[in-house]
Amino acid sequence: MILCDRDIKQALIDGKIAIDPLRESQIGPTSVDLSLGPILLRYKAETIHLGKSRPETTEIEISQDRGYCLQPGEFVLGCTLERILISNGYQGFIETKGDIARAGIQVHNCDGHVDPGSDHKITLEISNQNNVPIVLYADILICQIYIHTLSAECDRVYRGKYYGQDKPTLYKLS
Repeated sequence: MILCDRDIKQALIDGKIAIDPLRESQIGPTSVDLSLGPILLRYKAETIHLGKSRPETTEIEISQDRGYCLQPGEFVLGCTLERILISNGYQGFIETKGDIARAGIQVHNCDGHVDPGSDHKITLEISNQNNVPIVLYADILICQIYIHTLSAECDRVYRGKYYGQDKPTLYKLS
C-alpha cells in the first residue's frame, strides 16, 4: 500500500520515516518531493569493468545560481539534499518528478528502491534523454519518494555498502 499525505505526515510524527530537511509544501497527495543536493559526480573518460575496477570521478559543485550543463546523453550522479530514514515495515520508491521528466531528465535509471533500514541521502542516477543541453541547479525539486508499507517487518534491514552516505556515491565493487 502506498501512503497518502495524511499517513505520510503521521509516519513522520511517529518516527517511522524521517526526511530532513522537509518543508510542508514538499508533501503531495501520495509522495514527498525531494531536492537535488549541491554535489554531482561525473565519471572520468575510461571503461568501467564491473566487479573489477574502481572508476575515478570528478566532483562538481553546483548552487542555486551556478548550475551544471548536462549534455544530451550525459550521465552524472547526484544526491538528494534531504537525508531519508525508512524504518522496518516500510519501503521507499523514487521517481523522477513529472515536470523534470518532461524536460528530458531521467532520475534513477533503474535503481529507485529505498530499503527498510536506510538512513542516508539518496544517490540519484541522472541522465539527459533530451537532444538539447539541460542545466541542473542545486535545490531544484527533482524527484519524489513514495512510501509503501510492507506485508510484515523484514528479518534483516539494509546495512549495505551505501548505508549512511551523505553525498553522491559512485559505483563500488561488491
